[in-house]
Amino acid sequence: MIDRSFVARAMRGLATFAAVAAVAIAGSTAAVAAPVIVDSHGFEVPWFTTTFNGTGQLEGQTPATFNGTWLRTKGPGASTATVQTTVVNAGVQAVEVNRAAGSDDRWGVPVSGYPSGDNVCIEWDMRVEQTIGAAGTFGPFFGVEAYDDDAATIGLLASLGVDASTGDVLYQAPDTGFFTETGTVVNFGQWNNFMIDLDFATKTASYYFNSTLLGAFGFVDENNIPGGLNEFTDANISALAAAGDPASLALTGKAFYDNFLVSDGVCIPEPTAALSAAVALAALFVRRRAVC
Repeated sequence: MIDRSFVARAMRGLATFAAVAAVAIAGSTAAVAAPVIVDSHGFEVPWFTTTFNGTGQLEGQTPATFNGTWLRTKGPGASTATVQTTVVNAGVQAVEVNRAAGSDDRWGVPVSGYPSGDNVCIEWDMRVEQTIGAAGTFGPFFGVEAYDDDAATIGLLASLGVDASTGDVLYQAPDTGFFTETGTVVNFGQWNNFMIDLDFATKTASYYFNSTLLGAFGFVDENNIPGGLNEFTDANISALAAAGDPASLALTGKAFYDNFLVSDGVCIPEPTAALSAAVALAALFVRRRAVC
């Protein structure tokens, strides 16, 4: 027989638990929010425009903040990154990146003096469209690369993104820089959230996909640069060939970026999933007790 008074008490307790947990998580997140290094403001107006230089090109646009100007930081320049309104994750604008054949290109905002502590967090939303390539080989890579460019030799700290032919979420392996599968595969034409947490104390990068930790690996060029990598200078929106064969180099591709943010501190994965799981577990407990 169902004890209705118990159920009522339990449900009131569950509601209180959920509310307190939500406030606690939100409060702790706000308390440790890191200072901003680069904030795209979702590539929204008034910071960005679809008509800049006649095309809405990303390079040259300067948000009305301390961030600085977006530049084409590395690459021959045939690929394009433009602010558009057709495909967005949130708001009304996002950046469309089109990789041209044989052209590996990057866009970012160079900075200096970071990190102030041990960590830098890079976060963005990305949607990748499929490129048909040869079976079993990588095609265009879309993602973000982080660099230490404060010396004569440029050092790659970390990279995370998606292969547009296979859908694999890839990172670049320490020392070799080879693109490597994480074991996670995306659905093309869907938005996903990515995070890179750079830890300069341990010289490691932690990679997240939709708030799930994929793994932590050493800085890519830590052992390739005399003295190692000690500073963060830029996080680049990147469109590259993930393989070096002529067919892969010639492939074109398309991806969309939104909500690009670089912070001077530790990454904080979205707590919603953890909160939902806790509430579901509590609800299951209530149901089991109610029918005993």
